[in-house]
Order: sequence, then C-alpha cells, then structure tokens
Amino acid sequence: PMAPHLFAIALLAAGQAGPRVWIAGESVKVRPADAPPKDAGPPRIALSAAGNECAGAQIVVQGPARALRASAEPLLGAARPIAVALARVATLTLEHPSGPDGSAGEWPDALIPDRDALWNEPRNAFPIEVGEGRAQAIFVEVCTPGGLGPGRAAGAVRLAWKGGGARVPLDLTLRAFDLPATPALATAFGFSGYSAARGHHKPPEANRELTRLYDTMALRRGITLFGGTQDPPAHRCVAGAARIDWSGYDAEVAPFLDGTALPSGARWTAVELREPARLTRDERRAWRGAWMRHFEERGWSERLFVYVEDEPPEDRLGAVESRALELLEDLPRARRLATTALSRRAPSIDLWVQLLNCFAEPPSPTCPRPVSRSSYRDAEGKGARVWWYQSCASHGCSAAGGAGPEYAGWPSYMIDAPATAARAMGALAFAHRIAGELYFDVVYADDHGDPWKTQWAFGGNGDGTLYYPGTPERIGGAHDVPVESLRLVQIARGLADHAYLSLCERLGDGRLARAEAALLAPSLRGFSRDPRAYAAVRERLAARIEELSTKARPRPPPATPGAPAPGSGPPQAAPGARSASHN
Repeated sequence: PMAPHLFAIALLAAGQAGPRVWIAGESVKVRPADAPPKDAGPPRIALSAAGNECAGAQIVVQGPARALRASAEPLLGAARPIAVALARVATLTLEHPSGPDGSAGEWPDALIPDRDALWNEPRNAFPIEVGEGRAQAIFVEVCTPGGLGPGRAAGAVRLAWKGGGARVPLDLTLRAFDLPATPALATAFGFSGYSAARGHHKPPEANRELTRLYDTMALRRGITLFGGTQDPPAHRCVAGAARIDWSGYDAEVAPFLDGTALPSGARWTAVELREPARLTRDERRAWRGAWMRHFEERGWSERLFVYVEDEPPEDRLGAVESRALELLEDLPRARRLATTALSRRAPSIDLWVQLLNCFAEPPSPTCPRPVSRSSYRDAEGKGARVWWYQSCASHGCSAAGGAGPEYAGWPSYMIDAPATAARAMGALAFAHRIAGELYFDVVYADDHGDPWKTQWAFGGNGDGTLYYPGTPERIGGAHDVPVESLRLVQIARGLADHAYLSLCERLGDGRLARAEAALLAPSLRGFSRDPRAYAAVRERLAARIEELSTKARPRPPPATPGAPAPGSGPPQAAPGARSASHN
C-alpha cells in the first residue's frame, strides 16, 4: 500500500493550461468530477509490498488530454524485474442509488487492462479521450512474488497525450517477509460457467474454458470460486453403486486444489459437493462414499463442503437437520453449510454462515434472526466453523429503492459505496474471529442483461457481479478474459489486510493485531472510511512482523571443528514457490 502522505498528491504543471496529473490511493473511487487536491506536489508513486502481495495506486489525469496513453517498464533493482500492470478505470452510469449510502451518476468500476493477465494480449485501455475538466483514473499495480525482499525497486509510468506527456516515478519497497500464498481467511464466491458463457455471448460449450479463466483470475486475488462448470462428474449409477469418471472433473478442479494453477502455489480454500438430482437413497449414499474416497486419496477432503440449504426460514430448520444428518452419515469429513444463524434445531450443521448484519450488537432491524458471535463458542468447541456473508441487507433489498436509515453504513460491495466498504471486510473478519466468507455470485448480471450497461439487482448496483465479460469486441485482443472490477481489488486488499493481522498474531503479537483491527473496524458499521488508515495500519503491522520474524529466525549452530562451513557443501535444489510463511 501507499505511504499515507502520498494518497492524494501532486499537480503536474500547477497553474498551467492543459492536463493536470495527481496520485490517488488504491482504495479511492475517483469520479469524473473530482478535482486535484489543494496541497499538490510533483506526482510520484511510493508503494510497499511483502512477497505474494499486490500493491497499487491511481494516476489521475484531468483533461483536456487527447489520445491519452500510459506505459510502464518493469521495475528494476530487486533480484529480478517486477512487472507493472496498468488499467484504465472505466465508469458505469447508475440510474438509482444503492440504498441510503449510494448515489446515482457516473461511478468508476471496470479495470480495463492495458495487457491482460492471462493471455498477455494488448487490450484497448488506451488511447482514451479525456474531456476538459474530466478526471480519468489509471490503476497502477505491482504484484511481487515470494522470496524477493527485503529491497527496493524503481521505475516510472509514462503518460503521453497529444502535444505533451509526463513521467511519474514509481518506487517499491520490498518487505522482508512473504504473505501466505493461500489466504488465512477462507472464501467461497459463487460462479457459473454457463452464466459467464451468456455474458461473453458464447455457446454453452464455452463453459469449461471460461470457468478456467475465471477461476485463475480469482485465485490470483486469493479468492476461491465455487460452482465452476456446475456439472457433476460423468457417472453411472448401477444397482446402488456409483461409477464415476473423475477425469473431466479433476481436470477442472485439481490445479486449484493442488496449488499448481499459479506459480505461487496458491490453493482453493473450499470446494463444494456436486450431486445429481433425483438419486435414490442408496444412490446418494454410494455417490457420497465415492466422493469421500476420491477426495481423501487426492488430499482434498478438508476443504469439501455441502451447501445444505440457502437462507432457510425457521420452520424449515427441521428439514435442514434431516438432510444434514444424512450427509453426516454419508460424508462425515465434509462440512455441512447453511446460510442461517446458529440453531439448536440443526445440530448437524457444522459450517454456519450467518448474515453479517446478524452479528451486530445491539441487534439490527435488518436481521431476521440475530445471534451474537459469542453464542457460537460451544459449537466451535465441538468443531464447527463460523463464516459470514453480506447481501442486499447492506443497502435494502427493494427494487423500488427508498431504504431507511437502518440500511446505512454497512460493509458493501456496491459500485456506489466507498471503496473501503469492500476493503473493510478483512479487518472486520479478523476482529470478529470469522473463519470465512461466502458470496452468492460474481457474474449475476451476465444472466440478466449487459453488465457494461447496468448491474442493478436486489435494490443495489453490482449485487452479485464483480466481473465484466471481457470480449474482444469490447476490450480488444484475440481471446475472452474476465475484466476485474475495482471492487474485486478492494476485496483482495481486505484479504491481504487480514493476512497481515493473522501473521502478526501467529508470530506472537496478537495484542497488536487485535488493536490494529479494532482501529480499522471497531464495529460492523463503524469501519474506517479513510483509505489512509488502512495504509497506516499496514505500515505498523509490517514493521512489527519484520521485528518478530527476525527474533523467530533460528541462529546458525556453532561451527564444529573439521565440519564444512555453511553453504560450502554440494549445491541444493532451488526452493519452491512457497516460503516458510505459506500454508
């Protein structure tokens, strides 16, 4: 993250006609009418990052700037060059506000890449015409691999427009530690390859390839998608036995569960059971037994869950328990998930996913059945886990709008919410000791129209949609890719905030971690809206982690007479992508 004093710096050529340039933080939503800060200086980006971390900033150009372009060479000075990714921040015009915190108008969201992260193809982020007085943001990001720090690297982003240009220096401080490639905070964000195929104007047969692309893009951000192709593995049920061909299913999920999809070794944190409909009781038992055996053989069983029921009303809890009990008998090592609050009527549920609003104290009228966080202690003592989810209860679910003040101030993934309303989820999860987050969909709008034109759903803008379909017709290039939203990046930054807090606690200073989390997230609706607060917390945590890491590092044993000096033996195999801090 950026140093606090660099969150909004710098007029370029102050007082002169033509484009003006300044720097905004990565957790700011720059709207077209935004003006540069008054306390301006020369634009310069200063970032800090641990290994396996992404850090960014935004260069803002206020027009007139005709044919604006941006380019950057890799940063030099570290053990190897570090690539700089650039994206034009595109806007979406909203017709309605998302609840009492939102507002209609033009909002930044889609990050159209200069070169995409999957195919490395040039896209049409630039050139762009920037009208007079209009602010256009360019998202600048570096993602550092593990094992590089400590050190420094430097480079620049070059801007060019008709009749002029500018050079914006970029400095990166590499921290002396790595973050785990797989986040400590589990995620399960819903996805359907069939929905994505519709969004990309592809036939259903494109499901599998699009699923691979979206799974890869999400895992780069530390996010696990579930649902995938939606298809259960090829199978036959004969005389109560399940004969399953795992080849297609394993080809889809194994790279993400085994940690081979990315060089970092990042892995999914959850995976769902896919079960065909209309199986007999004997066939269900056989099917689940086959899944358990296969997952145990592959080493995946600890991450398997079954989505028992979504938001069941209280009068359905008996039926929920009946199904959960059957699953417990058939799949004892799989988690049984229900999106509801803790209830004695469903003791066989062991993955409780409660609506975030329902943890509020005092209870919120936006929650149908509040249960305090402390009420879960007995269940957790018996092995249950507690996740949460946010929904349209963060802004009001009525398509007609008009939500009351009880829907103000909640964490939110809406386009017209502050960027920190999404980023705060990581610190909030740490403060509330939440083990994971469920989100119902990331491509919901693909099924209901054109996400590039509207994402209005459930009384909010962007509910269930965190990606845009990046077709060659829309963004250039030869291949389809997912286009990330600025909101998705904020979720990823929240996961990294959680990783800093968790690492600090794991190394021995839980007191500082809890205090810093409380500064950012003293309550569910009291989270900090100031992006600089998140950067400041990161700096303090990083300093403490480096101190604790130095103390924890074992000292070399004393030399033994006649023994070879350390490092003088035969060469060893190069270390893998994972560091000692990985899961």
